Amino acid sequence: MSEPQPPAAPAPTEGASERAALDRKTRRAFQVLILQRGRNPGVKGWEMRRYLGKDYKKVLEVLSDDLKPLGLEVHQVPGPEGTDDSTRFLLRFRDAPTLAEAETAGFRIDDLAVLAASIALINSKQGRISRKELETFLKGKFPRWRIDYSVDRYVKRGYLDVDDKELMRIGWRTRAEVDERSLMTLILAQGTKGDK
Repeated sequence: MSEPQPPAAPAPTEGASERAALDRKTRRAFQVLILQRGRNPGVKGWEMRRYLGKDYKKVLEVLSDDLKPLGLEVHQVPGPEGTDDSTRFLLRFRDAPTLAEAETAGFRIDDLAVLAASIALINSKQGRISRKELETFLKGKFPRWRIDYSVDRYVKRGYLDVDDKELMRIGWRTRAEVDERSLMTLILAQGTKGDK
């Protein structure tokens, strides 16, 4: 007598195979986003399209939802050309990091203060200011060596941008990692407290 055969596995449905393909692409997107390429974190739109296909934005939305329980999200920063290809996608915290978390990323509190003051001044000047004017402003608040070191460091890391005319602007990384509106609100709130 022959042994009974186990029931055959049901054929995968079209919806199940689509979900499996989406899961594979989501896993691939996460791997691509956590790999560091050069100095700048994140992946440009044209690279995402090459790795994931033309529906890469849908895949990134699914990934961002999957990362919610971990306190992360996929964030997009428009590129200088304003095209999908130049847009940069990166992982970031959903909530602002604590001071201890910022320190583990290599930032000292006085470095962060220089960046915050620079962002506030540049925004108050409609987004552009000469490097000399920025350094003059910072000289009244920080030691000279801290200013030179911090401004150069933030330009290299993409938090500040400087053009060939030595005009300073907000860099792409500030737009990606800093909630500028909250920063300005906090600075203004501190200013009104000091007036009392």
